[in-house]
Amino acid sequence: MIKRLIIALALGTGILFTANAQNSAVKDSLLRIYVTAPHDSTRLDVLHDIARLDQQTPVFLYYENKLLKEATEQNNLRYQSLATYEHIIYFFNKLDLKRVTQWMNRMEVLAEKHNYYNDYFKAKKLQIEMYTINQQIELAIHEANIMYDKAKKLNDSNGMREACLCLMTSYIATLRYEDGAKALEEAFHLMSPQDRPMDKINLLSKAVLAYSFLHNNEKMYASLEQMKVAIQDLITATPALKNAYSALYMGMETQYALYYVRTGNPKKAWEQLQKADEYDTPNTFLPYRVSRLQAYAEYYRARKEYEKALESLDNAITLTLQMSFPDAILYMAMKADILVDMGHPEVAINIYRKVMRDKDSLYRGLSNAQMEQIQSLYNMDKLVLKREQQQEKIHYFVLIVIGIALLALIAFVIHMYFSRKRLQKDEKEMARLSEIAEEANEVKSRFLANMSYNIRIPLNNVVGFSQLLSTDMGLDDKEKLEYSEIIQANSTDLIQLVNDVLDLSRLEAKMMKFQIQNCEMREICNDLIYMARRDSNGHIHAELESDVEHQMLRMDANRFNQAVLSMLIYPVPNDTDREVKMQLSKDEENQLLIFRITNSPLVDPAFASQQVSIRLKINQLLFEHFGGSFMVSESAENGYPITFSIATLW
Repeated sequence: MIKRLIIALALGTGILFTANAQNSAVKDSLLRIYVTAPHDSTRLDVLHDIARLDQQTPVFLYYENKLLKEATEQNNLRYQSLATYEHIIYFFNKLDLKRVTQWMNRMEVLAEKHNYYNDYFKAKKLQIEMYTINQQIELAIHEANIMYDKAKKLNDSNGMREACLCLMTSYIATLRYEDGAKALEEAFHLMSPQDRPMDKINLLSKAVLAYSFLHNNEKMYASLEQMKVAIQDLITATPALKNAYSALYMGMETQYALYYVRTGNPKKAWEQLQKADEYDTPNTFLPYRVSRLQAYAEYYRARKEYEKALESLDNAITLTLQMSFPDAILYMAMKADILVDMGHPEVAINIYRKVMRDKDSLYRGLSNAQMEQIQSLYNMDKLVLKREQQQEKIHYFVLIVIGIALLALIAFVIHMYFSRKRLQKDEKEMARLSEIAEEANEVKSRFLANMSYNIRIPLNNVVGFSQLLSTDMGLDDKEKLEYSEIIQANSTDLIQLVNDVLDLSRLEAKMMKFQIQNCEMREICNDLIYMARRDSNGHIHAELESDVEHQMLRMDANRFNQAVLSMLIYPVPNDTDREVKMQLSKDEENQLLIFRITNSPLVDPAFASQQVSIRLKINQLLFEHFGGSFMVSESAENGYPITFSIATLW
């Protein structure tokens, strides 16, 4: 539960930021304003609103980069800082520490050069909490203390509060609960009535999770009540944001349920659980879904409905294994406790033993990691002391002795750790390879079975009708023509299927031969729209939207046309009219040409088949070969859009 708590505490900002839903109508309206907007703050406002409609996608980065470029040209410090900060949030939500660090370096340069710290401390908090998520606890504490001192020097209470929240998260991660509680209390003292509602909600959400973990029920309840008021005030001021905080509402209702279970009020707990269920979706933030299952387990256990409690715990364990093995261990311990309550101590004993073994292994790993971080920080401090205290030879000698002792201790611990780790790694690797081999055999068997079926049908038709033509002398010309057309159609399907399988094999083996030539993409896309209308006998109403006027690429035009056309037309004969839209844009920073096809028949579940699966795989490998990507969305509301790209400098 500790790591899940860390992620939930650390990702609070990201959840609040990514809560807005996409709205195509709003985006179209904003794009029209953007095209005609003058190069002033109005244009920056519109660019910022457009970017927030497409979060967690490359399109978001595309508009954020345009926003940063425009703000730099206008010398608008506010939007330069905001765009940099939102880049950091984007990569923070992706748990990409490398990119977070790169953008944080840019943020530091911007803040120090212009003495502008409006977004700096919020961004620094994200970087520090990434250290905590990656188990670099000592580094996180060290950086948080530096951040606190810097904010104090600047008399920035917001920065000091953010530093306290970082310290709270790190302390709780290392079981220093009293220190974590003190850091949280100091963060509360640093709040003021002038703070933004969003900052209050962020602090209160962290407080709720921390107090819930520490089982401080009264403070948890008080924080929940304040949080409810803060959210309601924010929504009253901006009603359009009501649906933006469904995940936060779910987390709040779940914590209310835990409070009522722990304080002996199961009726109220059940009411809160039912409210939490209303916000639960497959896309809900994973730690909140796990907390909901934990609340159900505690509720059912309090009601002595042990079977339901075990079912909730099993579901929680399944989800928790996706993000935190330590949390899964704690839920296993809870499961054993319930088995004891049910009168099955013999089963519970085996689980307890496994839990103890796993805990022992995890704590040793955490201890070793802590020692390595302490040593790393110690080495940095030693260099500073060496420069500042060159004349103090006695201190220098003591540091050397301590360093040698620590190195010897670390070397011994590392040797023991890696010896045990190698054995565990070898066992896991053997199990993993065995699973991969079994999965590969199963996939191969399914593929061969499907291919055999798909080849057998047209082949039987060709053979059967050929025999009729050659043996039945009583056929008239009309029947002969009909049989010949059937043979022709099935022969064409069979040849196409064989060609697709061969193309797929060549692409997977990287043996496909391409005819590379210079291609003008806007012209090719217009031709493809025309071909889609023609080949579908007018049933496909295809349109092209593009902000790219001219773009030359070196690629195989025939392969590209074949791939894109397959996404624009029906994979099988069909007389239904269909609206298909293709959008073309350019990502200057990543040097990509981005295509988006909406309402493509190729990914419509109604036309799903083995041939369609092979064609999708061929398209994916083709665009990846040319330095791009290929992704099919599972959202039916947006018409199962297909997004793919090609590198402009391939």
